[in-house]
Amino acid sequence: MRKTVLSLLLFTPPAAFAGTSALQASNLLNPNLSVIGWMQGEAGRRSPAAAVPAPSAFSLKEAEIGIQSVVDPYAKADFFVSVDGDGAVDLEEGYLDWFSLPGGLSLKAGKFLADFGKFNRTHTPETAFADRPLVHERFFGEEGLSGTGAALSWLAPTPFVLKLDAQAVNSPASAPAFGAGRKKDLLYIGRASAYHDLSEAVNATLGFSGAYGSAGLDFDPVTGSSASLVGRMAGLDLTMRWKDPHRSIYRSALWQTEVLWGRRGAAGASATGAKGFFTHLEYQFARRWRAGARYDYTELPNDGSVHEAGALGYVTFMPTEFSLISLQGRRERRSNGEKENLAWLKLTFNIGPHGAHPF
Repeated sequence: MRKTVLSLLLFTPPAAFAGTSALQASNLLNPNLSVIGWMQGEAGRRSPAAAVPAPSAFSLKEAEIGIQSVVDPYAKADFFVSVDGDGAVDLEEGYLDWFSLPGGLSLKAGKFLADFGKFNRTHTPETAFADRPLVHERFFGEEGLSGTGAALSWLAPTPFVLKLDAQAVNSPASAPAFGAGRKKDLLYIGRASAYHDLSEAVNATLGFSGAYGSAGLDFDPVTGSSASLVGRMAGLDLTMRWKDPHRSIYRSALWQTEVLWGRRGAAGASATGAKGFFTHLEYQFARRWRAGARYDYTELPNDGSVHEAGALGYVTFMPTEFSLISLQGRRERRSNGEKENLAWLKLTFNIGPHGAHPF
């Protein structure tokens, strides 16, 4: 890569660098660095049944450091490291993406968020919410469904945008819908998504997802034997956007809905089923202001007879696209029957050229 960039610098006409300092030109050899800061205040009392323990009244939830670079004309690398307020460091994603393979294929290898549904691919600081939807929290865990492995994508030559994804990753122990089995066990994920412009101002994305993999071991204390459990999931997601191109900085709307179904049990035997969904509507009513609402419903992955439900509302002020201030409130009924009322003040900012997430 360095030889390629040096060749470009040596053989590109000087006029191409007009107005560019020597420092800026030399920076072509370095990866893009960015930081997303996420600070949050919380008021209210969490239910004992909540999956997330109660934090301090004010906390630095996360600083997400992004290191991104083109490796060569055919591949790029993306690494995202999170540091929480206690100093704990975690590699959220780190992968190499060959985006220009023959036949319209692309290959990704490393640790990454799974292409199951649309919401799962977005890191929590970059979502509109101070939390994650209940169904994602209960099925995939607080950080979402992720793993280390490989992913193959194909962009089909159709009149509309059709993308097919197939992934195989190590079985994720942190996802309640699945679970760590043997070292050789893998989680297999597939997704088909279609995007189409319905009009000059409206577009839609429709996706179907499926996953199959180990769900841990079921130990029988009587016989002393254990049986492997498997988890199966299916998902349907729909996202619609409206933005008047003539007044796009003042008015826009977004509607996103995801439905998940899951079954967990011994291979070849009857399995416990559960389902859940969330639906989210956001409206931009002024250049820097947005308001939104979300409704959640989910059954527990291990017990479909127990369910939780809730609603969240928010108002967000965005001075620019690089920072936001959001006041949010949530009311939920947890699995133990308790009602939980929480309020948040979410503050995020972005410095550096942080790459966009999948559209």
